[in-house]
Amino acid sequence: MHITYPNLLTLLRLGLAPPIALLLSMEDAWAVWSGAGLFAVAALTDSADGWIARRYGQSTLEGAFLDPLADKLVVLAVLGALLWWRVAPGWMVAILLLRDVATTLLRWYSLRRGEPVRTLPSARVKTFVQMLGLVFLVVLLALWRSGAAPHAQWAQELLFGWVAWSLLLGMTLLALWTLGLYGWRYRALWLRRLPVE
Repeated sequence: MHITYPNLLTLLRLGLAPPIALLLSMEDAWAVWSGAGLFAVAALTDSADGWIARRYGQSTLEGAFLDPLADKLVVLAVLGALLWWRVAPGWMVAILLLRDVATTLLRWYSLRRGEPVRTLPSARVKTFVQMLGLVFLVVLLALWRSGAAPHAQWAQELLFGWVAWSLLLGMTLLALWTLGLYGWRYRALWLRRLPVE
């Protein structure tokens, strides 16, 4: 693996996924706020690594595969915590998980064929919207767990009401839409067989 600054940021984001999931699932408010802070750092590195790679010509095949994988793991870490707190419905999390597995397999398969999949502009929009929405939900989660009135009650109403549900539904539909775009654009790749080694 080529060690570049963008790849180091991507590896950092990969390493942040487990502690984010753990901290956001804990009862204590300080832990949830810490998890929210780590998630914010992960979201910032997501923007930084791609910009550095393009600006300084440090794009690599490993980075092209690991960068979206890191995004997916961080997002799934937050979704797992939201599922734990019964904020995110299980069926939505399952759809988002299966979508990410499908796109990761597509990237892996395409790399084996020497035809790396390029991230679609719509997928970048999806990731941005997803990160923004999850930051909002994580802040609400932290406010709710802090127990400080009236913020805790207000956050609880938003988390367990139609606001969070609608936001998560929008993320799910956007993820399915981009999956369909990937499937259509790279449909020829799916139909080919791997060469016998």
